[in-house]
Amino acid sequence: MATKGYNSYSGRKNGKKIALVVVLLLILLGAVAYLLAQQYVVYDDDGSIRLELPFLRKKETPAPLPSSDEVNIHRDEEDPDAKPSQTPAPLAELHAYELPDRALSGDPGPFLANQSAVVVHCKRFDGSLAYASSIPSLPDSVQRGGAETLSHLKTITDSDCYTVARVTSLCDNAFPLGRPESAIRYPDGQLWYDNYSRTWLDPSQESTAEYLCALARECEALGFDEILLEHFRYPIEGKLGLSSLPDTLDRGAVLGQLIEKIHKAAPSLRVSILLPASLGDDGSFAASGLPVQILSQSFDRIYVPRESAAHNWLTRVLPAEYDRTTRLVLTDFSAPTQGGSYLVCQ
Repeated sequence: MATKGYNSYSGRKNGKKIALVVVLLLILLGAVAYLLAQQYVVYDDDGSIRLELPFLRKKETPAPLPSSDEVNIHRDEEDPDAKPSQTPAPLAELHAYELPDRALSGDPGPFLANQSAVVVHCKRFDGSLAYASSIPSLPDSVQRGGAETLSHLKTITDSDCYTVARVTSLCDNAFPLGRPESAIRYPDGQLWYDNYSRTWLDPSQESTAEYLCALARECEALGFDEILLEHFRYPIEGKLGLSSLPDTLDRGAVLGQLIEKIHKAAPSLRVSILLPASLGDDGSFAASGLPVQILSQSFDRIYVPRESAAHNWLTRVLPAEYDRTTRLVLTDFSAPTQGGSYLVCQ
């Protein structure tokens, strides 16, 4: 009697084990099927989901490739609020105010009040950038502003003001530390320094052109109307003859080619130059690679300190047809009483 009871109990136990194994196998098979099916799940634009198995797909005949005469470049629809990339409109008289550096660290709105044109110092004398640049492969030696600077720049360029990005170009103590091949150097390869312990980018180097063109493109993308190049010249404040630059170098031709590349890199951006007050009749303009032909023909505007040696020289040598009202911008710490274009500096 005991043996019979024991056999019936064992049978019930074996039946439960078999059922459990079957359930686990079904769960495992279901999980595998689910994972395999994921690659065939298609999400439609309206959010619905459908299963598209490979043996049910219709084979499509690929469209023939167009010939070289039929290729059209598709451009994504541009932001209606973005400034169009096109040749700038004719110049108008400029009455500009240079914003202080703190305009990028906080709300720049109060600085824009009652201004028709503003200048933002985007690249400083030490080579650092005042904003959070996204230029790829930028050396770590180039310091950049925080993320909030981009929103403040957008506030400035989205305003009704005409906006100018001031960029200290070839005088740079940061970029050459990470890219020494871009700099003017001594014959032994060491960085060359001027009398003020500053390093300079070599305008003839491709890495220099790439960097300045990248800065111009970024200023254009940020919405600036104009880029103002400061220290766009060869240095004259030091013994450049001790550098590896050849004595036969045509400095004007090199700078002319570089400014042409910048124009092509950012075609909708006006490109202007800011001259130092000290350049004048002593031949320093030619030594710096800036003959009057380049100044008058290669730049949209010339910014120069009012009543300086450079201003007096330009007044005499600029062609008679040069529009001094719109293209010659006098810089000072206060607005002039007479007419013409001007920049009030900080």
